Amino acid sequence: MSRSSRNPGNGCRGRNSVPLFPPLVVSGFRPSFLAAQTASKFSLETTSTLLGIVKEVGEMLRGVPYVKSVSGIVLQIIKIKEELTDNKRRCQELIEKVVRRSGTIFSGLKKIAESPGREGLKDLEDDLVAYTILLKEVYVALNQCTSRKMSDRVERWLNRSQLLEAMLRLERQLDDFRVNFSDNRLVQIEIHMNTLLGRAPTNGRNTQCRPILPPKPHFMYGREHERAAIVTTLLGSAPARIAILGAGGIGKTTLAVSVLHDPQVVERYDARYFVACDGVTSAELLLTELANVLRLPRDQLDENMHDLVLASFRRGAVLICFDNLETAWDNLEGRRAVEDLLMEFTSISNLAVLITMRGTQRPAPSAGWSMPFLPPLHSLHFADAADVFRHISGTMDEFAERMIKEVDCIPLAVTLLGHMVQEENETTASLAKRWAKERTALIENGGDDRLSKLDTSIQCSISSPRMRADSSATDILALLSILPDGFPNREGMLDRLQRYLPPQINLQKAISTLRRVALVHGETLTNTPRLRLLSPVRHFSKANLRIPPELRTALVDLYIEMLDDGHDSSDARSHTFVPPEMLNIRSVFAEAYESGDRRDALVKASIVYTEWLVYMGSGSEEIIQLAIQSMPDSDELLASCFYWLGKLCMRRNDVKEAHRAFEQAIELHVQAQDASGEAYDLYELGSLYIWWGKLEEAEGSFKRALELHITRGDFLGQAYDLLDLGKLFMRRGQLQEAESATSNALELLRAAHNVLGQAHAMRRLGGIYMRQDRLDEAEQSLYEAVKLHRQTKSVLGEAHDMRRLGGLYMWRHQLDEAEISFTKAADLHRKSHDLLGEANDMLNMGELYMERGQLSEAESFLNDALRLHMQTQNVLGRANDMQNLGELYMRRNQLAEAASSLATAVELHQQAGDVMGLAKDMQKMGELHLLTGELDEAEESLSSAVELHRQACNQAGEAYGLQSLAKLYAQRGKGCAARRSLIRAGALKSRLSITGGLDELELVGLVIDLDQRCACRCRLEASGYSA
Repeated sequence: MSRSSRNPGNGCRGRNSVPLFPPLVVSGFRPSFLAAQTASKFSLETTSTLLGIVKEVGEMLRGVPYVKSVSGIVLQIIKIKEELTDNKRRCQELIEKVVRRSGTIFSGLKKIAESPGREGLKDLEDDLVAYTILLKEVYVALNQCTSRKMSDRVERWLNRSQLLEAMLRLERQLDDFRVNFSDNRLVQIEIHMNTLLGRAPTNGRNTQCRPILPPKPHFMYGREHERAAIVTTLLGSAPARIAILGAGGIGKTTLAVSVLHDPQVVERYDARYFVACDGVTSAELLLTELANVLRLPRDQLDENMHDLVLASFRRGAVLICFDNLETAWDNLEGRRAVEDLLMEFTSISNLAVLITMRGTQRPAPSAGWSMPFLPPLHSLHFADAADVFRHISGTMDEFAERMIKEVDCIPLAVTLLGHMVQEENETTASLAKRWAKERTALIENGGDDRLSKLDTSIQCSISSPRMRADSSATDILALLSILPDGFPNREGMLDRLQRYLPPQINLQKAISTLRRVALVHGETLTNTPRLRLLSPVRHFSKANLRIPPELRTALVDLYIEMLDDGHDSSDARSHTFVPPEMLNIRSVFAEAYESGDRRDALVKASIVYTEWLVYMGSGSEEIIQLAIQSMPDSDELLASCFYWLGKLCMRRNDVKEAHRAFEQAIELHVQAQDASGEAYDLYELGSLYIWWGKLEEAEGSFKRALELHITRGDFLGQAYDLLDLGKLFMRRGQLQEAESATSNALELLRAAHNVLGQAHAMRRLGGIYMRQDRLDEAEQSLYEAVKLHRQTKSVLGEAHDMRRLGGLYMWRHQLDEAEISFTKAADLHRKSHDLLGEANDMLNMGELYMERGQLSEAESFLNDALRLHMQTQNVLGRANDMQNLGELYMRRNQLAEAASSLATAVELHQQAGDVMGLAKDMQKMGELHLLTGELDEAEESLSSAVELHRQACNQAGEAYGLQSLAKLYAQRGKGCAARRSLIRAGALKSRLSITGGLDELELVGLVIDLDQRCACRCRLEASGYSA
């Protein structure tokens, strides 16, 4: 439900609140002049402000196509206000809403433009494209109210309810867009920018370190906020009791020592003490260590140590820091005594207490800890971790960046890595290579204590008394270590896993223990809350801890159940829980196969997992290959494995492996007498043959698949067979057959309620309509395809839609809109790892830059496209690349290169069976022959082009070819033939409402000249002379 429908008070009117047409004026009624004046003043002021911001942002972000496109359509909407004839009040309210919403958006863009590096601009591309599409719909709705023709006004009156509904829908979409964009996205980006701006290191002045304190840290990055919060609390009027919590190696001690040396803290406290609790396992040992720090006379400590220590803290303002207090507190037998002693310290009003502890649990809850609590420390932001590494090692490169990310930016790990490079024992490249094998054992500086060796630091946490007290904690830690994305901590997920675990395992208690010792932390930054292990902890646990087999089986069963629930990738509900788990599923299933699990349930789940990989457009074939190697007993199950392996290979552009997999699947399905499975294999084989340009083989596969699907009564299978038969007919230029097949497929898909299939069919229809020059219908179909693909979260489907929309805009010569669509398509194809899609996007960008006359940029894009098309073995793509390169070389007058490229294009288009592509090749060959003066060859090529365009039902291409022929005939003195060609071309162009080619005056003059020539020829022939 939209925000508007939930809350009618947000500025979006209900359906019946404002009539579409103004009511008749009743005698005595006068509208409020004051209200009208106020609204007019608001509109003028707001519009003026917006225009100023639009101009300023346009200058600051010049060259960013998304911003330029939004600016242009906003200005058109403002301009249309003066042209309204009907429904002025209703339309003006809609325009004012656009002005307000756009003002908010451009104000946000201005902040981004003023920021260093323009952080966040890239993140807004999708939003700006979506806003452009929404504004275009607004413009279309408003434009309907501008015509002054009586017939149009009558039609508007008859359709007033539909128009009102459209305006209300657009208002709701504008409101929803403001919530999603302004209230959420811009706020997130502003927070991100503020974070970036706040990362500069603090340069405090050096202070004289007292012997009883560790030396001041030479540097500290990324803890400025926490440091400031602690110092503020220490300087307050109430006695400070502060706990710095967090995982091992997270920087607790460094932060505490930095605070002890803060100039304001030095000035406030008469004495500051630091007590290292390493090895301190009881209250008695803690008192002894305190006495040593306080330098109390040893001869007085035998019986009076407790009183002497406490008395030392009652003179003046004192600050004491207990570092690693968990060593004493973790001992369950002595915990009460440690807490009692801590309570005695916190009861002294002039004593401030600062502790550091591994974990997330504060000792002695009634000790009066200062509020608000300091949150447990987390890993550094990457930029801060990079500053730490750079400060120590003096270098930074891609290998260092990779290593820093691999260790999750944990300060201790980053510090040790920096020292390893600084000592010149290692290079960043060699460290990165060793990390792949040695993992956490790699990171050390020669010592064996927790601050010198990362493994030792992690082991300290795992072997702590709190962990030993929970018999299940270490086993659950080992189990979680095989989940690279952490455990999904949605409501009920822990209970679902508990159902599969042995009864003696208490999962909730184990998780609580792991969180308390900070081996596991909760993450809520993503849509799915997660329980995660920091990367070094996960790698250490995976390498050193054993997973009990019954626990591994429980986790496998949980993910089998999850895939069974979410097997339908077209179901929007499944998208909430399956895609976020894909990395985890791969890891869990790989572990299962390696441990000898051969259950059919695991193989079936592996097939569903691979189906999701194909749907999402990326992924490894590892799991489906492991399923095949497990040799399931059922031929049908093994055939399904090969089928989905073939589909995945097609998505990865490995056509040869895909062909082998489909052939194997067909053989197995025939053996099993599974006609339905055989039909789907044949369909995929047909698609592969189209890829290769083998249209006869493709048609045979599709028709055989269609027969089998009809026999089985499989409507969905029939629909997809017809869809790809339509694609084949399109390739051949059989547009009526293509439209018929695609429309029949769409009806079947609607009957089957298959949303994803409907989206594919709408895109195919959009392409057919474009070929038939039914551009409005094409645009409507393509927008519907985008909407449906977004509904099903099909990234790859949306990518294809955006590319096709870009082609439509090119057709209309809307080059800025075309560039936006092609750029968006390329981003989505790249995200889907679809090389062929990316290659086609590069080709389209090359065509666009040629249209703009930017030939160097065009050549670069076309060569990139050719490289990718060769890599994916796509014949048609290579043909189109060579065709466009031929045209580019003609424009540069590199005629030999042009001839070579076009000859290759002809050969490849013939191989691919693409009639329309071949027609364009012959057209360009004819133009090339004209340039070289080879008029006979030119006439032959251009005549072939016209005939091929006619076969492909491409009337625009036919008209263009006839114009070129007319010019050629005129040059050769064939006046009547030239005249006939011009008239046919003019008729086609008039029918299609297109312009281009010869200038209109030039065309009229040429026709008159040709008429005179024809008349003269006729007179001569009538007089007995030959021309």
